Amino acid sequence: MLHELLITLSGFPGDIFRPFPPEPSKPTTFAVHDFPLLHPAEKEGLDRLAQLGFYFKEFNDFIAAYRTPTFASSSVPQQRQGLYLKALANTLEARLQGYRKTIIQTEALILSGQDNLGGMVPLSTISARFAPYELVFPAISNLISQIHIGYTSPEHERHIAYSGGVLIDLLQDKAASGVPIQKEWMNDLLQGCCAVMMRQIVSWVIYGQIQDPFGEFFIYSLESTSSGASVNSSFFRSHLQDSTTTHSRDMSVSASHRSSTSSKGSVKWQAEYALHDKLIPAMIPPPLAQAMLFIGKSIATSKQAKPKPIPIPQAMTQRHLGLILPLIMTSTTATSADPDPARDSTIPRSLNLNQLTHVIHQIRTDIANHLWVVVQVGERVVWALESFRRYFLLGDGEFTLKLIDGLEEFKRNRLSRLGPNINSAGAVSIRDHDLGGLMSKAAQGAQSAREDPCLKNFDLRLQRPSGTKDISGGMFDDQLLGIPVRLWYTLAWPLDFFLTVDDLAQYGDIFAFLMTVRKAQVKLQQTWIHVKAMAQGVIARKRREKKQQGPMLFKRQTPGQLSAADTGENTDGVDLNLQESEMIKHVGAIRSDMAFVVDCLWTYLQTDVIGPTFDSLLHSIVTHESASNLKASEPGAPSASSQTFDSIHSSHAEALYEIRRACLLTSQSLSQCLKDILQEVEAFCGIVSRRAATAGGGGGQEGSFRAGLGDDQDDKMWQDWTDIMQLNKVLERKS
Repeated sequence: MLHELLITLSGFPGDIFRPFPPEPSKPTTFAVHDFPLLHPAEKEGLDRLAQLGFYFKEFNDFIAAYRTPTFASSSVPQQRQGLYLKALANTLEARLQGYRKTIIQTEALILSGQDNLGGMVPLSTISARFAPYELVFPAISNLISQIHIGYTSPEHERHIAYSGGVLIDLLQDKAASGVPIQKEWMNDLLQGCCAVMMRQIVSWVIYGQIQDPFGEFFIYSLESTSSGASVNSSFFRSHLQDSTTTHSRDMSVSASHRSSTSSKGSVKWQAEYALHDKLIPAMIPPPLAQAMLFIGKSIATSKQAKPKPIPIPQAMTQRHLGLILPLIMTSTTATSADPDPARDSTIPRSLNLNQLTHVIHQIRTDIANHLWVVVQVGERVVWALESFRRYFLLGDGEFTLKLIDGLEEFKRNRLSRLGPNINSAGAVSIRDHDLGGLMSKAAQGAQSAREDPCLKNFDLRLQRPSGTKDISGGMFDDQLLGIPVRLWYTLAWPLDFFLTVDDLAQYGDIFAFLMTVRKAQVKLQQTWIHVKAMAQGVIARKRREKKQQGPMLFKRQTPGQLSAADTGENTDGVDLNLQESEMIKHVGAIRSDMAFVVDCLWTYLQTDVIGPTFDSLLHSIVTHESASNLKASEPGAPSASSQTFDSIHSSHAEALYEIRRACLLTSQSLSQCLKDILQEVEAFCGIVSRRAATAGGGGGQEGSFRAGLGDDQDDKMWQDWTDIMQLNKVLERKS
């Protein structure tokens, strides 16, 4: 019986201990079968020990499937292999060595007679020796079952696969147990997987290389993903896509911009590597993951820089290795120093996240400062930001007016054929190259931008529908032409080291908003001309009428001899000229109110926000650059600019956010309110322009507001007047 029990504890059933329940059911344990001489208490104790043997067999099968490559290739699908699962199996194998030693020690004690008590070995002695494993084996079995369910269970087809950071999160949750031995085992399994992650981190932050054959690392190459280089990578990443399909507008903008610029070989910094949010472990804070991404991208991009690569100094690389390698070294101390004699010496020690954060921050600072000084990014950043100030932020007033005129002309000549209801569907007949000449045409009309070499990097592009929607951005893109149009800047190395595609998307939002405000301001100025022309027409009409009445003043007139056209009155005796003058004055007052609001808004944005903010940003960049050059000239200075890159990068982010906040682009409700006001201003200007155009500018009664007065009513004029009154009420309510 004891021999059978030891064999069963080793994971092998026999004649007495058999799998239960029997076939065809799936067994869940080993149990005593057909042995009536046992007492029920003895049978229960033996079944409890046999359950450990069943768990041990389950663990061995898992280890063999995921640890041995030859065995895995025959019994486990290739897509279910992974470095993290193999590390889990290796760590579990090392941890089970203590269980195997306990079996051997128990057999030795039985054979030597030390466990004999009165000629027999008490079952309680064996149970006490294996009691710790009864607390931890069920939890390990549950963990393995959960991992299997993630791959094989039909009802979990949309469930994420447990690999990479997802597996680390699962083990971290399991390690948060109130049972000490269970917490210890789970923590060891966790550290085994963390050791794989740390080696991938070292390869990335030291050499700029991704060692990830199974697509489990939270940093991945976009090029390899798009080319489908790895079946395993596509499997793991496809299982990490949950039922939610909503993505941010920044990501869709980045994807569209990346695809449009990849053929030009630009934006390499942004187009090659990215973070997989679902694979980032919970123990890695997002800022730390972003810092790792930045380090690896910097090294990889600098090595591929053209025309000449920019390698990282070997001394710096060795110093970084000396900082990070101690965090992944396994323990080499003897097991006697460990309070648990069953703990194997090859299990990695706990990952110190605080030390990792400190080391990553130091490496990031060194890499950023080195490239900032060697590549001389500062000069190019100042050059680019000055061009952003002129074109994205409409700092060049002459160019802005020419561009507005070009857009209006394009809208009249090209988009008028699409009908009054122009939307994104009407953009099918419009291509990017149709808009390509607008920037150069505006530059030819503006002396300040005619010889600007920066202008070639800017171009207007249509925004194609992507199936996703972000309620907080891109709200003013359709205000320029009636269809979504956006200003883009072509990034190239080394500017893409400092600026991101997301930054360009935010600049595009600001450009669309400022252009909408400036266009409303220009149209209100044109409306003032129309109002003055209509008022002059009324005055000219009064003079003609008085001139016609002059010869008749000293003649006795009989009733009916003067017509309404001669007296300027209708049949009811109402002075039509006076009535029209009052209407025009009212329209002029509404225009003045609108102009006051728009002018104050434009002055505030350009004078109080954009001007000081950008001047302060450029001054800080120049100051930091001068300080870094001064430190570089001093002997014995290991870091020429210890905070240059971080300071400038954070200053730019703060300046960009401040401008977006001042433009109310950070608030959906306020942006929508402001958009409604500007649309009402444009609608008002359109009505006044139409009234002035129908008047012919000569004081005739075919248009203006005179056409609807008198005995002959004009429904179109009264409809326009009603619309003006409604727009005025809406403006008063919203402003």
